[in-house]
Amino acid sequence: MEQIIVPKGLDGVIVDDSAICTADSETGQLIYRGYSATELAEKATFEQAAYLIVYGRMPSAEELSGFSAFLKANANISDNTKKIMALMPKDTELIDLMRSVVSLEPNNGTKTDSILLEIAAKMPRIAGDGSRILKGAETLGEIEGGYAERFYYLLTGKKDSTSAKYLERLLILYMEHELNASTFALRVTASTLADPRAAMTTALATIKGPLHGGANDQILNYMVKMGTKGDAVKFVDDKLARREKIMGFGHRIYKKVDPRAQFMKGELKSLSRMKHAEKIYEMAVTIEETVWDRKKLPANLDFYAALCMYMLGIEHTFYTPIFASSRAFGWSAHYMEQITNNKLIRPDSKYVGYRGLRL
Repeated sequence: MEQIIVPKGLDGVIVDDSAICTADSETGQLIYRGYSATELAEKATFEQAAYLIVYGRMPSAEELSGFSAFLKANANISDNTKKIMALMPKDTELIDLMRSVVSLEPNNGTKTDSILLEIAAKMPRIAGDGSRILKGAETLGEIEGGYAERFYYLLTGKKDSTSAKYLERLLILYMEHELNASTFALRVTASTLADPRAAMTTALATIKGPLHGGANDQILNYMVKMGTKGDAVKFVDDKLARREKIMGFGHRIYKKVDPRAQFMKGELKSLSRMKHAEKIYEMAVTIEETVWDRKKLPANLDFYAALCMYMLGIEHTFYTPIFASSRAFGWSAHYMEQITNNKLIRPDSKYVGYRGLRL
């Protein structure tokens, strides 16, 4: 078979068809199953968007009720799993704990979609309980409310429907983004016909990297230290002078504008007013404008998401686990799409090493 040499990192290479999601670099549109992702974030609930991503259509009232009930009924983890979590080293990173627990936690369902959704439903509880167990604190009980309200409670210990709504909109924007690194890794695993737990574990391992899901808590490290717009401009110029990457800027797809980032920019503006912390918004906009002026790199979702989570009182150790918990529904959709029309993903490489060596 004739070999095809493609760009390193598969940049610009189409490897398969998908009906789940598409992102357009020119128009700045992100589409979930035909719907604008930002419109869904504005008008839909998390459960509606998740059902759409997984099953390909908006749910009826009856379907939405059943789906929401399923997520709530499968949100908890077993006592044995909690005992395993308590044995983990106290300095374990939360995303590593989640990866380990997902690989161990038993499932009740037998159908592929129910197994995937059981795993996704448990991720907020794994993150929330895992964090508290690592700190030696008591885990939290159940509260009434939708997915986002329950998740916000597990993250902060607070019942706050207003803050939970901000989190819900962010979760919808995190839910899916075509063949990003973790999703492609999951599809490679699925293509071997490995079970859903194995594929989810693969995705969780991939999302940890700072060039993917692990970038957002690094953004906070530099943002909270700034006091003036001059500090923000100097930070950017110093970074560029040292040829260092500024986390939260640039994207493989979005060359001009990331629609998710601009949506969350509006959310940050609203939050900063509500919290009487307008300076954070002003610093963020100054950095965004300076990076664009100097390098023509747009802010990506991670930049404004990290600041919004900070404003919501969410600890930075939760940032990547929040991303993963939402993206688990996108992963579920991609797992099912992969195995429905499966072919083993197994590319070749061009050998550039030595030949003819002798002992």
